[in-house]
Amino acid sequence: MNSGLFKRLYCQAFCALFLLTAALGSSVSAEEAKKELKAGIIGLDTSHVIAFTRMLNKEKPDADLAGCRIVAAYPKGSPDIESSVSRVPGYTKQVQELGVEIVDSIDELVEKVDVVFLESNDGRPHLKQAIPVLKAGKPVFIDKPVAGSLTDAVAIYELARKYNAPMFSSSSLRFAKGAQRLRNGAEGKITKASTHSPCSLEKSHPDLFWYGIHGVETLFTVMGPGCESVTRTVSTKEKDVVEGKWSGGREGTFTGVRKGTPKGYGGTAVGENGEVPVGGYDGYKPLLVEIVKFFRTGKPPVSEEETLEIYSFMEAADESKRQGGKEVSLASVMAKAKKQAAEKLAKLDLADSGTAAEENSLTAAEKEAGWKLLFNGKNYDGWKCSNGKAIAAPIEDGALVPYKSGGYLIVYDKPFSDFKFKCDVKMPEECNSGVFFRVGDLKNPVQTGFEAQVLSGDGTGMHDFGAIYDLVAPAANRASKPGEWTHFEITCKGPHISVDVNGKEVAKLNADEWTEPGKRLDGSQHKFKAAVKDFPRKGYIGFQDHGHKVWYKNVKLLEL
Repeated sequence: MNSGLFKRLYCQAFCALFLLTAALGSSVSAEEAKKELKAGIIGLDTSHVIAFTRMLNKEKPDADLAGCRIVAAYPKGSPDIESSVSRVPGYTKQVQELGVEIVDSIDELVEKVDVVFLESNDGRPHLKQAIPVLKAGKPVFIDKPVAGSLTDAVAIYELARKYNAPMFSSSSLRFAKGAQRLRNGAEGKITKASTHSPCSLEKSHPDLFWYGIHGVETLFTVMGPGCESVTRTVSTKEKDVVEGKWSGGREGTFTGVRKGTPKGYGGTAVGENGEVPVGGYDGYKPLLVEIVKFFRTGKPPVSEEETLEIYSFMEAADESKRQGGKEVSLASVMAKAKKQAAEKLAKLDLADSGTAAEENSLTAAEKEAGWKLLFNGKNYDGWKCSNGKAIAAPIEDGALVPYKSGGYLIVYDKPFSDFKFKCDVKMPEECNSGVFFRVGDLKNPVQTGFEAQVLSGDGTGMHDFGAIYDLVAPAANRASKPGEWTHFEITCKGPHISVDVNGKEVAKLNADEWTEPGKRLDGSQHKFKAAVKDFPRKGYIGFQDHGHKVWYKNVKLLEL
């Protein structure tokens, strides 16, 4: 064979093999990527439904929107807001022309689709509209506002957890290039920001929920979570000004404009390089791309904690107005909303049978099932350093902190064998820690126990978040963003071990299959001297201090 031809054929074969390997190793399999998602819409009273349907249902959708098609819609939205009600007939006709079937009920819609856009412009019916979708466990995007009150917003997220239904809500402004650039650290840590947007009012909603949400969402995108209190400093026919205080002395201000300047969407932020513009509005597509990605992965791009903090900010702004411009804490309005949400769900006969609880406490259902609360959020009763010393690190906002605790691990003082364990963990931008379990010898925890890795970043290696450290890599990195809480679960039963992150299993092993010291199942080397099958089947649980601050709360265990 001609040597030049041979080289070309070899290169072509190598490239084909490389592409095949890359495809098989991706987080979304080729088969999953090809599957067309059937999407449904609830509420045809907003221009968003036309924009979304046109982009998704055109003959050749953009690559980052392909494989998700609107197939059905339930048109009813607001019962009494004229600007919404009057749009329904026209928008219904337009989506029908785009190939969408109109159905008579939300229950019928849910049966026909895989995923749901809840688009009703009016936030008040969102809770009622969301219930059938959440009960079916189907992923749902709830357009702004997530609800007509903070109470309903809390209730919706509570039901999403109860029914294990993925959901998120966001304004399209969150995913504008300028805001995302700042959120992703292009200007370092943001210490101060000011955003503005139009802020028309709707008497049935809190002042900022209806349209001010756009500028408030931008503010939180840039600043991140951590707002502690707000003050409504201006409230006139022309505009509203709300000043927020963030932890660490940071400050954020939102100006909602009804008349005058500044016009449109925008703002400024102060980072490590001085003051820079926040940027404006980039259309609906960036949001839609994130929604489709969420529908594929089930991983929300915006956490429940941050979304509820945004709505707490807006509710606290109204409370400040009611109190004549006094400073109002977000915690105070959230506590009230949680209580009201629990009462509302109970009246709807949808109370979570005890799945909702205050921080660091057991729900009624957990108590009945036999769960144990290992950490009470107030003191370190039952905990110690692995070297036997008292824990030196203080508790911070109800969270256990291993950093500078005085030992390699903070451990619970009783060993366990077969169990389900769960906790919530929050990481800073740079973090390395781990949850150790079945540790047989506290003097040598690394070689006598397992570790579920806690690490910042988005990797999927054997030392990345969710890995069974140095043994099994996570199938996906499902950790929440820095500063947001990630739910962690570990199950041990005999030789079987699994790790779940934010409700999905990411790593598992059967210890009985690991028979060779220092070797994984594929023959590659790991760091442990003993064969995994010989690791202790009973031992201590602890949190690692690896030189970075990290917070753990809601630490619970059920013996099996």
